[in-house]
Amino acid sequence: MGISVFIQNQIHEQVAEVAGYASQTLDEVISQASIGSLTRGINKHADTMFNTTQLNFFIDEIASLTPENDSERELFTVLRAAAESAIRQRGYLWFSGD
Repeated sequence: MGISVFIQNQIHEQVAEVAGYASQTLDEVISQASIGSLTRGINKHADTMFNTTQLNFFIDEIASLTPENDSERELFTVLRAAAESAIRQRGYLWFSGD
């Protein structure tokens, strides 16, 4: 089924689902991410949640990645927008693995 990504507000209410359609691309990006990176820390089979402090680092991290194809380019754009939305709401980005 893959990984779904949700934006939550400050009190953990789900605001939006994002990148659910790109879960296969996200799986590949996670597998190729550097050890110790936030991206590598996203668990494909469980829940991972980033708070606003972590999201600032996550935005920098995905900005430093070079997309290998259009799917990755779109994924990075979507993840950046989702992270920025979560930060504006003082919320969270929740990755829900299958």
